[in-house]
Amino acid sequence: MTNKTDGRGRKTVLIVEDQALLRQNLHYFLQDAFPDRDFREAADGASALEACNMYRPDLVLMDKCLPDADGIDLTARLKILYPGIQVIVISHRSGETYVEHALAAGARAYLVKDNLATELIPAVAATIGVVPATGTGSS
Repeated sequence: MTNKTDGRGRKTVLIVEDQALLRQNLHYFLQDAFPDRDFREAADGASALEACNMYRPDLVLMDKCLPDADGIDLTARLKILYPGIQVIVISHRSGETYVEHALAAGARAYLVKDNLATELIPAVAATIGVVPATGTGSS
C-alpha cells in the first residue's frame, strides 16, 4: 500500500496521543517545522487504525500508552498492515526495555516526552528525510 497525499499533494503525518492538549501542541509545533506536511490526529488506537487506512500517513507519532491499546503493539500491527509507514513512539516512560521493544516492533525512534522540545524535530526530520523550516527553534 502506498502513502496517499492530501488534495494539495502533501504527505501526511498522524499524531496519535490521548491527551488533547498535548496532541494539539504537537500538531502546531510540527506544522511550524514541516509546513509542507498535512497533519492528522487520533486520540486512541481504534481511531489511529481508521486514520491510517484513510490517509496512509508516511509518519505516525505514536503515544506508548493509549486508552485502548499499547502504542508499541499498535506500531507492530501498523508495520504489518502498512510496511512503508514510519513510526516514532513517544512516552513519559524511559528505559532501555521500552526502547528495545519499540525498535523491535518497527519504530524508527523512541522519545521520552520530557525531551520532546529538543529531540522531536530532529527525529522527525531524520525519519522523513526533510529539513525542518527555519525559525522553529530546532538546531
